[in-house]
Amino acid sequence: MLKLDPDQRSEITAAARDASERRIFALLREHYGPTRVWPGDAQGLEVVRAATVKAAGYEMTAERDIFKIAALMLSFSDDFDTREAWAREIVAAREGNAPIAELLYQAGIAEVRRYEDAAGQS
Repeated sequence: MLKLDPDQRSEITAAARDASERRIFALLREHYGPTRVWPGDAQGLEVVRAATVKAAGYEMTAERDIFKIAALMLSFSDDFDTREAWAREIVAAREGNAPIAELLYQAGIAEVRRYEDAAGQS
């Protein structure tokens, strides 16, 4: 059986996290491109890293969940989950450690569409 010392385990974990964040970043770049929050690749990667931490705080580690959290951070702000009423409601209604990224993402899309519809009617 292969045994790893704590330093080796830490290096492998860090490498896996970096690879995961780069995959998520590539998807964000493909679907969103630069924004005010993300004027370049370095800032975009920082958003993904912050989304990884935020998702982990909700016990969500799947790349798809981190992608959704990062997209919401790009669209609304890094504190969307505490600032936006629709997001606060979802977080408050969360049962146990149930993943809520999809619920937040769908609600965020609905909020963007509401905003776009209101802007189009002005």
